[in-house]
Amino acid sequence: MQAAVLVEQALALIANDAPVDHVAERIHDATEAPDQTGVDGAKVRDALELVERPDAGEQEIAQARGLLLAAVGGRLASAPTAGPAVGTETGTSVVLDEFRPARGIRNGGDIALLVLGVAAMGSGLFLARRWRPPHTIRELEHRAVGKGDPR
Repeated sequence: MQAAVLVEQALALIANDAPVDHVAERIHDATEAPDQTGVDGAKVRDALELVERPDAGEQEIAQARGLLLAAVGGRLASAPTAGPAVGTETGTSVVLDEFRPARGIRNGGDIALLVLGVAAMGSGLFLARRWRPPHTIRELEHRAVGKGDPR
């Protein structure tokens, strides 16, 4: 298999928060691949050293990601050459990090939306109570039956 493809797979594993041993295995396979065309082997080995550290954290993984991207010249093997993407080409050469939106109340805008939502629910309940019909349906049915309605 081509080293460039294995480097791209390692980048995808990093972007999807795969376990570090899976990433290290893929990078190790890239260093031993028979076809090293388009890949800087020294940068791949440096990335492997970063990932294989026992205390490898998010910072080391981010550095390894940068080294792997630099090892392939910033262009992934699956990127289309020229013109529109056709067939199995995806049309992109960017591997994005996972999107993790903030949870809970984080700032004043969140608090304002929470207050507005509670106020809207309170206003709705108040208006429903205030403008309810004077008679319930049961009372109306009871009156209709009492007047000789043949129900």
